[in-house]
Amino acid sequence: MRATSVLATLAGAGTASAGVLRIAADTLGWKWSVTGWSAGCAHSGCYYDFNVTGTGNTTARPGRPSFKAYCNGGPEGAEYKVCMGLEETETDYVVVAKLLANNNTGNGTSQRPQIQVSLKYTDLETPTTWWNYTGKAEASYNQFVAPLMNFTITPDTVIGVA
Repeated sequence: MRATSVLATLAGAGTASAGVLRIAADTLGWKWSVTGWSAGCAHSGCYYDFNVTGTGNTTARPGRPSFKAYCNGGPEGAEYKVCMGLEETETDYVVVAKLLANNNTGNGTSQRPQIQVSLKYTDLETPTTWWNYTGKAEASYNQFVAPLMNFTITPDTVIGVA
């Protein structure tokens, strides 16, 4: 319900009066922890399953909320899938994830999956502003052949709308 409310609010925001804000993501130093990564492929395509967590910082500009979500979905190249929020936080947020399309060259080598995660949240001080942080990471198809993986995602794109 919460993700639906946030998405509906974002979709209803008038873009004619909105100002777009861009921030150099490399200046923010925010890393998200991916834990319990499991991914595999079957005849129907490849899929993923993991938790993602970000530690908040209310003194940062813009302020960043803590968040934790469970994500699963696929196949490669599919649209974003909404992840399930696992904790309440300082503001409304929604996390989405997708496997990026595989650029397989057809030579039979196994490509490593790239997961892209996006966090949208309402500004901690200005409820008419929202932020979208997006980042990606390379992992591996480890289901049935290796233990669960842990790694980090560093957001590389930050956009705000006021």
